[in-house]
Amino acid sequence: MFGFALDTEEEPEVIAFIDDVKNIENQANIIYRTIRLINVDNAANLISAIENAAKIYENNGFICFLDNEKSIVTRTFISNIRILKSKKNNVTLSGQIWCLPPGYHQAWKMRLNNEITEKNIWKNFRKEDLQGWLVYALHTTRIDEVKEKINIRIDGNEFHNLDGFYCTLGEEINGIGGYFGRGFGALDDCLRGGFGVKSISEVTWINHHRSKKLFKTNFDKILQIFADRRVNVILE
Repeated sequence: MFGFALDTEEEPEVIAFIDDVKNIENQANIIYRTIRLINVDNAANLISAIENAAKIYENNGFICFLDNEKSIVTRTFISNIRILKSKKNNVTLSGQIWCLPPGYHQAWKMRLNNEITEKNIWKNFRKEDLQGWLVYALHTTRIDEVKEKINIRIDGNEFHNLDGFYCTLGEEINGIGGYFGRGFGALDDCLRGGFGVKSISEVTWINHHRSKKLFKTNFDKILQIFADRRVNVILE
């Protein structure tokens, strides 16, 4: 379930509940687009609140993702909101949206339904939705103990693209739904001592030939990042 809250520069307060929101995720960080609010509990009140807000302060708000208790789990900022049309309990609006990547809300729904109970759940996601999983992992990974001089093992047969590599690496290091980078810069940042690891002694990469073929020059970039952080990589 989703909710809508106006941006009043205070803690967001949900003024309408929404069964689903279409077109809210995108790979672009900030984008102007149209979104659809499906089955708003009080569409007339929502429309009135948005129109009145434009007369008082900047017409901004949040599309909030809610848990089963209707508490805000995460939110998406939308500015310069305009109501385009309303039909029954469905509302179409436009605005400048600070997007989260595709797959992010799917991962949260699975978490709230207690469906993320083992490694490799991310394999159920489409390739284009894996960045959403990785951002979810970034936001939810909790570090109970900082590990040092660890050895890990990854299998090139278990992932089919770069995002799959980061999903695998995150779970090998930080457990189910774990995070350890989602791009070259983020991986380097993690290897500097963030996200639960002070240092990695060794990475054994089995079936690496498959990864090398898939990743092409990006394979060498990954190896160089490991080398720069004094991680010994054994290629098998």
